[in-house]
Amino acid sequence: MRKISFQNHLGRLLRLARREQKRTQVWVAQRAKVSLPTIRLIESGKGNLDTFNALLKVLGLQVAGRQLPPGKTLGERVYRLRARKNISQRDIAKTIGVSQPAIVQVERHNAGRLVTLDRMLLVLGAGAYLAHAESRKDFYSHAGNSSTSQTWTTPPGLLQKLYDVFDRFDLDPCSPSRTDTPVRARFHYTEEDDGLALPWFGQVFVNPPYSRALPDWIKKAKAEVEEGRASSVVALVPARTDTRYWHEHVAGHADIVFLKGRLSFGQTQQAAPFPSALVIWGADEPRVDLLATEFPDAWLVRRH
Repeated sequence: MRKISFQNHLGRLLRLARREQKRTQVWVAQRAKVSLPTIRLIESGKGNLDTFNALLKVLGLQVAGRQLPPGKTLGERVYRLRARKNISQRDIAKTIGVSQPAIVQVERHNAGRLVTLDRMLLVLGAGAYLAHAESRKDFYSHAGNSSTSQTWTTPPGLLQKLYDVFDRFDLDPCSPSRTDTPVRARFHYTEEDDGLALPWFGQVFVNPPYSRALPDWIKKAKAEVEEGRASSVVALVPARTDTRYWHEHVAGHADIVFLKGRLSFGQTQQAAPFPSALVIWGADEPRVDLLATEFPDAWLVRRH
């Protein structure tokens, strides 16, 4: 299985929160009764959850999440989120590169390694952040930035050609459903999750809503690759080369496959009223070459 690169999220948030409170690592270490190297380890995203939770307590913080259901412990809340999305322990363990017992350790015992929790929260789309321990904010979000109800279902024939090049995608952040979805991806974010507001990872395919939010999705796709969270993003979008967002985030920044003719989306046989393009950020040259062979009638424009 292709290895996915993950970034340190929880450790970085802890470091930022400590600095915002104007606390030194030495101050936190003394009150948590841990060593200074242990503090540095946790802030780099490593170490164990017991130590991480002790540091949170000293700073008066807790892990919150825009999508995390209620629960007695953070581990229980993660379990409920995974169950709600109908994702098995085995699947999530394979995706994040840990053993299944490591998932059990987090969910049942609220223990284990910080990196396991960090990656679980990411791929489940929890929208994790650190909040004050006394905060009672509702952790469910209203996905105001997403609009999958406006998304036109991707043509199966086009997807099959993409699978021949990219195999299976790791994430579809703009899916009409978690279960009844046309895109072959390990994880799907729906309108409820608000994939526009969540970090992405691995190989991503996105067919964003063709609405006023489209420029935000294009900007997001480029940023996720440039900032190292996603390894590559393939977006199916209208070929609107006269727009500002196209010149700022597509032209010169991505490889572009201008598709021949007009696509028919979803169940309709009527062609779309606009031309379409595949915009690819982050893919290596051999994959782009292979993609060009899958669409021999298309016009390929390379980013360089």
